[in-house]
Amino acid sequence: MAESVEHQFLSNSATAALNELSHTNLYAYVEAERRKFDFACELIRDWSRPLVGQTLWNHTAGVDKDLRMLLLDRDAEICVYIARDTIKARRLISEVMKDFRDSSISIEPHRLRIIWVPHDFDADEESQRDLIYQSISDRVCNDILMNVVFGNLTAADVRFFIRTSGTAGLHLAILHAISVSPERYSSNKELAHQLGVSAGAIRERLLRLLGCGFLSQFGGGAFLTQTTLKGRVFLDFCGQLEMQAASDNWSAELLHIMRLLDLHYAPSALERSKDSLHLAGPFLTEVPEMATGRLIATITAAVDRWGIDLVSTQHHIWKGDPIETASPFIKNEIDKLRAERRR
Repeated sequence: MAESVEHQFLSNSATAALNELSHTNLYAYVEAERRKFDFACELIRDWSRPLVGQTLWNHTAGVDKDLRMLLLDRDAEICVYIARDTIKARRLISEVMKDFRDSSISIEPHRLRIIWVPHDFDADEESQRDLIYQSISDRVCNDILMNVVFGNLTAADVRFFIRTSGTAGLHLAILHAISVSPERYSSNKELAHQLGVSAGAIRERLLRLLGCGFLSQFGGGAFLTQTTLKGRVFLDFCGQLEMQAASDNWSAELLHIMRLLDLHYAPSALERSKDSLHLAGPFLTEVPEMATGRLIATITAAVDRWGIDLVSTQHHIWKGDPIETASPFIKNEIDKLRAERRR
């Protein structure tokens, strides 16, 4: 049966939005073979995240088949279902998902992202096409990019990061040093020596970076840290800010992501922020224009003092469970606990 104009438009819109937003250089978009799906691609950020999608418009009888194809595809990390927003469609999707959850099939339902489209959408109307494309683009950016590909980077994370006072740019330099380190974990002592500051200053900023979710800590006691996906995305985002602020040539795609992080650029705010990085307060950190100015000024301070390269950061990415590198004794104890749990 031939696809409707609406069906074709919606299927193309999701991948078009993902391709367009990849121009930020925060991830790469690669077309993939559609196989049995309405659309498919790969999103490359640290490692590849295959995405597959189906579109539901006229044929609600195919809901069960669509969801089974999406969720039983073991290779896909992200499953997108663009659906016409009707009571019948919502009921059918709810019933199918309940059947999945009640079964013994392991489907990882968190992979599913549903994008609802108004039931009266008419693809022959240009104004409606523009409106629906923008709606899909917003959902793709909010739900797929920010929450999955970017590790759930939020406006609150950015605000928590810029509330730091004292030595300008030190927390950004620490994050960068950890991310490019050839060692899996960085210690306070090593970082203090590398950056020429006290161990106390390192410790204070590590706590803030851990609070942002930009770092993860292994074990207890002494700080042994490495960057998270969110932390690496933030560093690359800072690199794009540095580059576009220097040229005063802002791309629509980066401005879109900045809006999601509640950041707005105003040149005068940047000038005011340069002289107040050692201070903190609501006006300096909570007003979107001042927050943006403070972040850019922080980037400039870190680059000027420590010579870090944010535009082309070469991250060291560590895969696998770090506990797997533990001693044979620890591994044996873990095996005992897992066997006890199974019993």
